Amino acid sequence: MSGALKYTFTVESDTPPQIMLGQSIFGGKVVGMEMETVPNLVSVAWLAERYGFSKTTIIKKLEGHNKGTGGKHLYDPKIAMVMLSQPQKNKRGPKRVN
Repeated sequence: MSGALKYTFTVESDTPPQIMLGQSIFGGKVVGMEMETVPNLVSVAWLAERYGFSKTTIIKKLEGHNKGTGGKHLYDPKIAMVMLSQPQKNKRGPKRVN
């Protein structure tokens, strides 16, 4: 039998979640929490690391929301997170007519 396994949950919210250290959740015990502050403007590299998309894909998806210059792409994190979190729709060509 192996030791305890570690599970990581990511919660993005404007208000902190109501979770306490030592609290029992879903059969496990909370042993640590980390908080990450999100900057006012985020770069393509930051978004690529967080979402796993290529830089060119991110630049294409957020084309109209660039707050930086042409060479330095900077985005509002709230808009970028919403746009990149939406599921991608695979549309290719017109609908088939029967």
